[in-house]
Amino acid sequence: ILDIIHNSSKPTTLFSLSSALPSLSTFKTENLYRLLRYLSHMNLIAINSVEGSGDATYSLTGISELLLNNQERSLQDWVIAIDEEHSINGWHELSDYCLSSDDACTNAFPEEVPEMNALINNAMACDTKMVMPAFVQGCDSILNGVKKLVAIGGGIGAAMSYVVKAYPEIKCTVFDLPHVVAAAPQIPGVEMVGGNMFEFIPSADALLLKFMLHNWNDAECIKLLKRCKETVPADHGKVIIIEMVLDQDEDDDDLTRDRLSLDLDMMLSLGGKERTNDEWRILLGESGFNKIEFVPIFGIQSVIVAYP
Repeated sequence: ILDIIHNSSKPTTLFSLSSALPSLSTFKTENLYRLLRYLSHMNLIAINSVEGSGDATYSLTGISELLLNNQERSLQDWVIAIDEEHSINGWHELSDYCLSSDDACTNAFPEEVPEMNALINNAMACDTKMVMPAFVQGCDSILNGVKKLVAIGGGIGAAMSYVVKAYPEIKCTVFDLPHVVAAAPQIPGVEMVGGNMFEFIPSADALLLKFMLHNWNDAECIKLLKRCKETVPADHGKVIIIEMVLDQDEDDDDLTRDRLSLDLDMMLSLGGKERTNDEWRILLGESGFNKIEFVPIFGIQSVIVAYP
């Protein structure tokens, strides 16, 4: 619906919109109107009255423009992923999970299924479109002097494409599971390496972990972070983490709601969690890191830099 309105060369009416939906039965036009009325209330479309006519026209809002297909900063794939059946099913098990004595997650994503792998990678690429421009523009001091950067759990390389463009002098590597790397496109200046991060991490003077530690419980994170600490040089190495900090900007109700909602989502889908400032400090301290810096950036995430 949003793409039809966006691509229309003239004001979109209920009739023109229903005509552009060939699978819509004529008697369902009223249902379409009711849906549009709801979307307007949600500020996803605007209803415009036409002077001298009983017909209204429909246009996009700033929010709906983020949901268009094939747009540079579209979040469409992210919305599709969180509304996917597997994601929703986890919430149906909220009561059972909270009351059960078993801490194991029973709703883990079947990531090796090609369709699910693509769904996850495309959703993560959406997040990258929002956060990485802010990272490369606002965190120059963090990447200054880095010669080799490895993105752990770097997916299809979306984040590293921003880094290599802004810092072509840095040797960039994406490290992820073999089936993820196999589906990744070739990115000039970025090497793709497959493997298990709990068993081996390619050497580098800096490691990037973006939006992936929240997938794991504390014990698994400590195991991974200890391996990261062993990988980077003790004198100038660093581990760069891009994640949520739950108590950052607590006065912003919208950001806090989104962070807390995703915390429950991680609990139900992967057995992971979002963390507070203190929880991050404890986690990194127990992993052997001596110095920790927090750098707030755009939106709901922060940059955390840990030094051996």
